[in-house]
Amino acid sequence: MNIQLMSKKFGTSDRYKTMNNIKRIFIVGHMGAFKSTLGKALAEKLGWEYVEANPGLERYFGRTYREMFGEQGEAAFHQCEAEIISTYIKKENVVVVMEEAVIVTEQNRKLLSSECVVYLKASTAIQIERMALGQPPVLPIADWKIFLDKLHAERDIFFEEVATLTIEPTFSVEEDVGSILKALNY
Repeated sequence: MNIQLMSKKFGTSDRYKTMNNIKRIFIVGHMGAFKSTLGKALAEKLGWEYVEANPGLERYFGRTYREMFGEQGEAAFHQCEAEIISTYIKKENVVVVMEEAVIVTEQNRKLLSSECVVYLKASTAIQIERMALGQPPVLPIADWKIFLDKLHAERDIFFEEVATLTIEPTFSVEEDVGSILKALNY
């Protein structure tokens, strides 16, 4: 498993050297990265509250938010995400799993920039394999690889921008949770 603690985010600050200083964790990543599964397990291991803020609409409809809602609808959806983030950055002992498009807006990236954010970096091949285990999309997708590769091209840089910790998840939730806790010195 590849794990990277992103020191560039906090510079020389020791703010996130220990879990004692971390009050909440946001989980981000593309669809099929198992954010919800890992987030639940992480919250349980920590004895923290778990919040599912990931409706997974892009995955189930096979369309981007802009394609589903138009430009104004997409903006309204991202404003709701900003409100969710703003609510939970005031809480402690909570693991919040965010929707995959949360990082599209600068406002949401700014809100997440001072938080502990774990980016689950799953390849297109892993995403396709994992998504095959779940509910199929409501609308047909001609080529999942093309759809997902496009999202990677558009979003990976933004996920990396907000990440405190980047991991390439395995198929072992227990191992991934252990790796996150170890990387965060817990």
